[in-house]
Amino acid sequence: MNSIRLLSDGTLLSDSGGAFGLVPRSKWSKVMAADEKGRLPQVLWTPLIFVDGIHILVDCGCGDKYDSLFEFESHRTTQLEQLAQLGLTPEDIGMVVLTHLHGDHSGWCTRKNGPAQSNEIQTSALVPTYPNAKYFVQRTEYEDAVATNERTRNTYFADNFVPLSQAGVLTLLDGPCHLTQNVQVVLTPGHTAGHQSLIVAGQAFGQDEPPVLILGELATYMIQFERLPWVTAYDVLPMRTIESKRAWQGWAQMHGATLICSHEPITPVGSFRNSGEYSKIIAVQRDYIVV
Repeated sequence: MNSIRLLSDGTLLSDSGGAFGLVPRSKWSKVMAADEKGRLPQVLWTPLIFVDGIHILVDCGCGDKYDSLFEFESHRTTQLEQLAQLGLTPEDIGMVVLTHLHGDHSGWCTRKNGPAQSNEIQTSALVPTYPNAKYFVQRTEYEDAVATNERTRNTYFADNFVPLSQAGVLTLLDGPCHLTQNVQVVLTPGHTAGHQSLIVAGQAFGQDEPPVLILGELATYMIQFERLPWVTAYDVLPMRTIESKRAWQGWAQMHGATLICSHEPITPVGSFRNSGEYSKIIAVQRDYIVV
């Protein structure tokens, strides 16, 4: 039976200044509560889609190669552990779609193949975590990720994705396209220039079901999809983020779409409503989306 399951690679504790950028604390604190160190939870949702006879993972969390760079809540259950709980192995995954290549979205793309030769990760010692999968990312995203600058070098880690290219399992996309009959990628630039999101056709789940839009980091939290000017400090092209959100707000309302948000701890599945005077994300339940 076709389904979408929201797997998680754990919950990061992230500085609120990064998450909300120029949005005043007096505003965002009314909708989200930071801890005593000013940190906010960011769940690493990695949707597992089963449609068209194939298991498709969307994003790969942080993985296990750079644990010292990320601060997790005390108990962490990883993407691989959650797959195992479903009775699935890495070999069962047929496709991995990457919204972008930041370290908290591409970590499990690769893993160590035996012990490293030194204290540093050796690219040659890394193999695709999902050996039977084809991996997909936008060409623009990959090119930016392998040619970093002063702003982006601490968010892209070549060990997460260069071995995929070396192994011949990475496909670079040039714009929107269908990956299967019911799954397509669309361009949603802003967070990065080559950011993409996914649409799963509602017909995959029933004749009258709405489409599902997996946002990636078009919005880190649902409140940021709801409020156009609220963008993160990490967005490379913040004005493009705003325009992308404006366009996809309209699409989501027109189609009654179900939205899945990449880091939202409270309402990861919702629907967008705009009355003309205000907009709001409404939590929704779908039998084929399991949180």
